[in-house]
Amino acid sequence: MSVDGMLEVSFVAWGNAVALTALFVTITSRYLVVAFVAGKKLLRSQVGIITTLYLLLSIFVLWATLNTVSRAADFENIAHGLASGELAQFTSKDDAGLAIVMIFAVCLVASLKFMWDVRHPKAE
Repeated sequence: MSVDGMLEVSFVAWGNAVALTALFVTITSRYLVVAFVAGKKLLRSQVGIITTLYLLLSIFVLWATLNTVSRAADFENIAHGLASGELAQFTSKDDAGLAIVMIFAVCLVASLKFMWDVRHPKAE
């Protein structure tokens, strides 16, 4: 495959990572809307089911996003190596994956805390 082909595959993978991140934002937004609108009225079992589904879907999307970012970085590094003729300097871009994990983790914890606060309001 040519350098241009490798870069094209890398760009497509980065686009897929952005789409997966948008899916995570959608899932989290829906969970927050459910928490805000119906959180107090739901039974404990209903909250458990909704939260379990939310966590499973979010973890799956996180895993898919990390794999996509890793593949995009690998193709990008191979393309740069082919262009420069130095394939020995193959490095991974772990910073992007770490940033995604941190952002997703903060969003997950914050949304779970939001549901908790809606279900257990503090007396003022």
